[in-house]
Amino acid sequence: MKLSVIPLLAWITYAIIVVPIIMVLGASFTETRFITFPPAGFTLDWYSAAIADRALMGGLWLSTTVALASVLISVCLGTAAALYLSRPRAFLRGLLSSFFLAPLNVPSVMTAFALLLAFTQWHLINWYGLVIAHVILTLPYIVRSVLVSLAGQDQSIERAASILGASPFRVFWLITLPLIRPGVLAGATFAFLISFNNVPVSVFISTPGSAPLPVVLFNRMQWLAEPSVAAAAALTIVATITVMLILEQRFSIYRSMFR
Repeated sequence: MKLSVIPLLAWITYAIIVVPIIMVLGASFTETRFITFPPAGFTLDWYSAAIADRALMGGLWLSTTVALASVLISVCLGTAAALYLSRPRAFLRGLLSSFFLAPLNVPSVMTAFALLLAFTQWHLINWYGLVIAHVILTLPYIVRSVLVSLAGQDQSIERAASILGASPFRVFWLITLPLIRPGVLAGATFAFLISFNNVPVSVFISTPGSAPLPVVLFNRMQWLAEPSVAAAAALTIVATITVMLILEQRFSIYRSMFR
């Protein structure tokens, strides 16, 4: 019986994604004072240590607030940009599309270095600078996902509502937004994950005393590779998977976008 290549490649891809997660989860339960896999024994002490660690929890709080703020701003700006770009007669449509999607084509390190030079002059090496930098990174994901949702929509529905007397706001709120909701939610999910897990830009823009969680974990792995780092990463992984499952169960984001 001939083995199909596509299922084999699919299983290899799944393994590449899942095996590192399993190793991190396993290493967080080890009884040793250094990260090892398979774990030597079983203990939950490192989770207690991670929760009691002010640097880790401070980084978690900073990452969460920056990610939420950047997603909120990106959703507003990205949805408006996608609605404009979806119009057939949009002025400079091609140029604006390239502009909004440009951050996807530029290496993150180059973007971070350019932002560092600019933000140093503008005194934005702080929380506000982090939010602005993350908006630049997350905006393309919102624009792209909303454009995907708009591509399959019939714009005659909006025109019919306008002809019947609906105001532009009512047309958007009652017709357009429900139609593009899967794209908005999917883009917001990706944007949150990109912002929350970003390292290159956060390293350049954050201050030594106030760093996002990925930066704290990166520094700990360089100088102090305790299992508490794996425990913090495990908590983040579990929380992320849980939120994504809830969103998919509640809104059917990905099935709605790609069916």
